[in-house]
Amino acid sequence: MKQIKSPTKMRSSVLSVAACATLLATSSAASALDHTDGTSPTEDISATEIQMASPSKTILDQEFNYPPGVPLIQAYAIEIPVGKQTPLHRHAIPMYVHMTSGELEVDYGSKGKRTFKAGSSYVEAIDWCHFGKALGSQPAKLLAVYLAQESPNRVKPEPCAKPD
Repeated sequence: MKQIKSPTKMRSSVLSVAACATLLATSSAASALDHTDGTSPTEDISATEIQMASPSKTILDQEFNYPPGVPLIQAYAIEIPVGKQTPLHRHAIPMYVHMTSGELEVDYGSKGKRTFKAGSSYVEAIDWCHFGKALGSQPAKLLAVYLAQESPNRVKPEPCAKPD
């Protein structure tokens, strides 16, 4: 005779299987999320972690907090032509940067210069005057994501009179 489980026992069994599957999936050392189980419409999708230089601190090793208040996240695709540079400026809030192509040299004054190539990611310095210059034979292209708050909106970089 076939045993029929109650809906509560079936739900418990399904949750147990799901918990075991999650545990097995998260215990893997792979850095990619794999959606290729063959049972989902997302089977052709994968997600690979973008490695960052010190994700819990800025590129200058500064600790930071997210601004208080109502969150405002703004993303910009920035392109700096070859040989051109940004004005000297500072950011009042955290900004995640991902280089999509080219090469960018950022001059942090007394903290030195850093060079970023396509594929690199970092959290930009906060309240530190700097400028960026495109190096190489192609423009420096980057995705900049500002982690701000609605009021006051401090996304726009602030000009600096001299390097720090």
